[in-house]
Amino acid sequence: MFIRKVALKYLFARRGFVSLVTGFSVTGIMIGVAALIVVMAVMSGFREELVGKILGVTGHATISGPVLTLDTAKEKMPLLEKIKGVDSTAPYVLGQAMLVSRAQSSGAIIRGVDIENAPSLITENVSSGSWEDMNKPHHVAIGKAMAQSLGVRVGSQLDILSPQGTQTAFGFIPRMKRVKVAALFDVGMYQYDSGMLYMSLESAQKFFKLNNHISALEVRVDSPVNINKYKPKIQEIMGGLHSVNVWQDNNRQFFVALQVERVSMFIILTLIVLVAAFNIITGQMMMVSDKRADIAILRTMGATKNDILKIFFYNGFMIGAVGTGLGVLLAILITSNLQSIVGVIEMISGAQVFSGEVYYLDRLPSKLEMADVLGVTFMSLGLSLLASLYPAWQAARLHPVEVLRNE
Repeated sequence: MFIRKVALKYLFARRGFVSLVTGFSVTGIMIGVAALIVVMAVMSGFREELVGKILGVTGHATISGPVLTLDTAKEKMPLLEKIKGVDSTAPYVLGQAMLVSRAQSSGAIIRGVDIENAPSLITENVSSGSWEDMNKPHHVAIGKAMAQSLGVRVGSQLDILSPQGTQTAFGFIPRMKRVKVAALFDVGMYQYDSGMLYMSLESAQKFFKLNNHISALEVRVDSPVNINKYKPKIQEIMGGLHSVNVWQDNNRQFFVALQVERVSMFIILTLIVLVAAFNIITGQMMMVSDKRADIAILRTMGATKNDILKIFFYNGFMIGAVGTGLGVLLAILITSNLQSIVGVIEMISGAQVFSGEVYYLDRLPSKLEMADVLGVTFMSLGLSLLASLYPAWQAARLHPVEVLRNE
């Protein structure tokens, strides 16, 4: 109790430059901890949002092969769906084409799907039109961003030009198909909203002249994180003529880059906390110099070296603990209101802070994970603890007789 009271008195009763250095230490740790937690939350949210968008459009496992036909897919689908944990299977056709409207033209990835078994992320995010109209001949669905760039809307007509065509005496004539826009979707991922066109599976097969062939058969499971454990069973059912790729394989480089960036940002922002911890050492050493007489008097009154060490150690650690606590609260406040803060910055600056064309997503996501908060908190408290040891040790080494003689 005595040690705590003296430490708190020294902590809150400072004046002058020593108090200013302490304030800088608390502020530095607060800013460093808050920045670190906010960045970790944004990185976690970005990864989760991105994975959710990718898995919402593409399958968790993709089966492909040069001899994969729709008949083969229909034969294997019931067997695949009997695997415990497999939710659904669906064939699709994938190809590239040029879209031409009256005003503009744009490249697009065409995906032919079973209209009744289309990706839920697309069907649940139809912003205008009706997905059910896709059952009508020559009707397609495109992203909202693509519709804006082409200058079309629901009910407008588009010409689809395939790079495959016919060589005639008058030159190469690309294959063309005129379609009607039945629906616009907005999934919140720019690459999909600006570059994807959906049509029925049969229409895509006819347009790309695939006859009965399909591009791939996708498999969805109840636990995408554990998709690799399903791969051997899927491969066994499909046989050696077909290859099975899981979503981690298809996006491995991208997610590795995200992980490297996350680790790099953690290391860089930890330096802010480290600098603030050095400020604790500076402030504590100045306080030890300022309180030399007090230390000598405490020693003559019966305080031991261990008591003096505990007083100054507790004092320095409290600076780190207060800064860390304020930093955690500030991080929670920022992450809870991140979209509003971004909106205010965009309104003041007049520039778009988070562009979907650059960052894949059209909004700044965040996910505050307890593991990240605890990790940053313990790291900051650990650095504060280490920074408090040396000044406390120096205070305990002061000899009361020498100090009072020089006063």
